[in-house]
Amino acid sequence: MKIIFDFDHTLFRTKDFYRTLQTDFKKIGIDKKLFLQTYKETKIRHIVYKPFQQFRLIIKKNPGFTLKELKNLLENALNQVDRFLYPDVIPFLKKIHLIKPSFKTEKAGQCFNSNKNFDVDLFILSFGGDKFQKQKIKKSGIVDYFKKIILTTDITKIDGMKKILKKQERAIFIDDNLHSLLKIKKYFPNLIIVRINRTKRKCAQEPSNKEIDYCVKNLKEFNKILQIINKNKKALVLFSGGLDSILAVKILQAQNIKITGITFKSYFFNSNQAEKTAKNLRVKLKIVDISKEHLKIVKSPKYGYGKAMNPCIDCRILMLKKAKEYMKKEKFDFVATGEVLGQRPMTQNKKTLELIEKKSGLTGYLLRPLSAKLLKPTIPEKKGLINRKELLDISGRSRKRQIVLAKKWKIKEYPSPAGGCLLTDLEFGKRLKKLLKIYPQCQGNDIELLKTGRHFWDGKAKIIVGRDDKENKKIKKLARSKDILIEMKNYPGPLTLVRYYAKTKIPKTTLEKAKKLTQHYSTKARNKKNVEFKIYSK
Repeated sequence: MKIIFDFDHTLFRTKDFYRTLQTDFKKIGIDKKLFLQTYKETKIRHIVYKPFQQFRLIIKKNPGFTLKELKNLLENALNQVDRFLYPDVIPFLKKIHLIKPSFKTEKAGQCFNSNKNFDVDLFILSFGGDKFQKQKIKKSGIVDYFKKIILTTDITKIDGMKKILKKQERAIFIDDNLHSLLKIKKYFPNLIIVRINRTKRKCAQEPSNKEIDYCVKNLKEFNKILQIINKNKKALVLFSGGLDSILAVKILQAQNIKITGITFKSYFFNSNQAEKTAKNLRVKLKIVDISKEHLKIVKSPKYGYGKAMNPCIDCRILMLKKAKEYMKKEKFDFVATGEVLGQRPMTQNKKTLELIEKKSGLTGYLLRPLSAKLLKPTIPEKKGLINRKELLDISGRSRKRQIVLAKKWKIKEYPSPAGGCLLTDLEFGKRLKKLLKIYPQCQGNDIELLKTGRHFWDGKAKIIVGRDDKENKKIKKLARSKDILIEMKNYPGPLTLVRYYAKTKIPKTTLEKAKKLTQHYSTKARNKKNVEFKIYSK
């Protein structure tokens, strides 16, 4: 993690230093009025303070002084410059790095380098581009704690920051200058900006300064913020492999949060897309089979069905309960999802989102990064584990903002938002509804048969006719000992399975119907009278 510090008013008591310098000049006869007048004129001409230019102006206005005399006075002041560090600076730096590597100056004269690489890289980015500013920092006695010290004459400090960071890089910048912080945040959107306000005034974030991530009074407060930012934060993300769940991962990764995905499979959906996408994103993925528990819910959902046989609210609660169990076991800080407020009328309205959070047992620990700003702050946000300002406020069914974000993060491959759950399919829903009506005790094998072939009911008997060789093989594999299999001996065609959901024998009329269907769905055997059948059990 890179941490960049401003120098003046952040680490160094600049005002006190200049007051002392002013007092020293007064001792040799340069009054306060002349000192301030020439100081201001220098700043107007050069933007940054250049003491030698000020000395020339003093001599011009009062020829009784020599340049050498004024330079010696400045040199004496610089030799005592370490007295003007804020008292919390050295303890803070020692806490991070208990080392004193050698000092080295670059030829360009704009940077200082130490010969040590730190786990946490510290930088100084200071406004002031001449020898005086360089000496002031060097003689403060803290340069050995920093990987690089950069001086800039750009008051926004963007040019100097470019020497330290890439545009999308995540780092921390601490400065007292609100204007500089706001300008830099616009150019470096992933930068965590911390305003330090060492005055006696209350350090509060004004509503107009929403871009400020944190405001602190001193480095002791900053250290607490740093501990939160650098904490090994872990999030468990419900991961379908769709665009919304991908974006949820990206938003959290941008806040330096370690991500593990969790996905689920049942008789009605699989984990194929999630596995493929997680591999591309290099995200660790936990796969949980909820088939049996999910089927119980499908048979009798507490919160009802959607347009088909989809018990989405109950399903979501089940998944999040499982996620909570894994969160506690593996000690994740919170659970996150890719849900968008208002995107799906049944499960993603505000009332239902709150219900799902409560019933899953994740109250306060369920974060929806794409719509978080439209929802109540979660506990991770309140604790500072998550910066709420970097979360989003997406709502509604339009996916325009998600597509813009996908381009920003160069996400090129993602599935359509239709989803992969069979329970939302109206035709499959009809099949399932009929099965549950006739045989409520159905199990996984019965559900797998629903996905395959042409289906016909004859009382309590189910007739399944294969459409092609692949389905024929699948039907044969799913056949149970009491099932009847029918195929033609002398013509190519489908394999037909008859399953009877009653304790008596399969009626002969049902078998006759099954034979007719088998012949009908063979183009070569249809309307033939010499068809011979093979009827057998597995």
